[in-house]
Amino acid sequence: MKTFIITGATRGLGAAIAEQCLNKGNHCILISRNPHPELAEKAVMAGARLSFIYMDLFDGSQLLPLIDKILAELDEESDIYFINNAGVINPIKTVGKLEQDNIEISMRVNFMAPVVLADAFINRTKDWKQKKVMVNISSGAAKNPYHGWAAYCSTKAGLEMFTRVAGLEQEKESFPMTLISFSPGVMDTGMQETIRSADEKDFSDRSKFHDYKDKGLLRSPEFVAEKLLHLLEYTDLENGKFYELNRLL
Repeated sequence: MKTFIITGATRGLGAAIAEQCLNKGNHCILISRNPHPELAEKAVMAGARLSFIYMDLFDGSQLLPLIDKILAELDEESDIYFINNAGVINPIKTVGKLEQDNIEISMRVNFMAPVVLADAFINRTKDWKQKKVMVNISSGAAKNPYHGWAAYCSTKAGLEMFTRVAGLEQEKESFPMTLISFSPGVMDTGMQETIRSADEKDFSDRSKFHDYKDKGLLRSPEFVAEKLLHLLEYTDLENGKFYELNRLL
């Protein structure tokens, strides 16, 4: 049995990963602001263990206590996959209109939360000998600028570099954790709805994303989840590497 720790686990890609993991009888520790009764039912039907931890990753004071709660649920003999999936696309505004409160939400959820969680989790499990993998869900925005996405691009770029450095460092450890970034490409999720609803003055590429939807070019979260789990199970992962779904197909 494997254990999957998933943030942002009740919507989009996070929920799709959780469902597929539960269907295989794995233990899932899901971190979310809201419950997901359907996933609870899936766990019962599959005879899988499901642990829910409710919290808002914006609240930095709760990040270290969250690690304590996660560790209390873990079996030290199980392979561990920690998937930092939670993220926000807003604010979709040009620089000069971002506003501090919106910037702080983006920085805390997209960057600070996964970095603090990774730092604490690596520290607390450094002597654990089993397989340990951390996946930071990334984006093409980590490497390419988009008009109106200064906050999102910056936080994803920061997390990408953090992953590379942490992966490099872990190679020198006795019982290393493998850290990778994974870019899922364009998916049919609530985040895409937010992007399409943006004002074109704030996001000049809006029509392109409408075309993705109208032409059926958005991948389902279920498809992306399947490919990610296949990557984790069958690939000799390179520590710190940025994996793009488009290059895996």
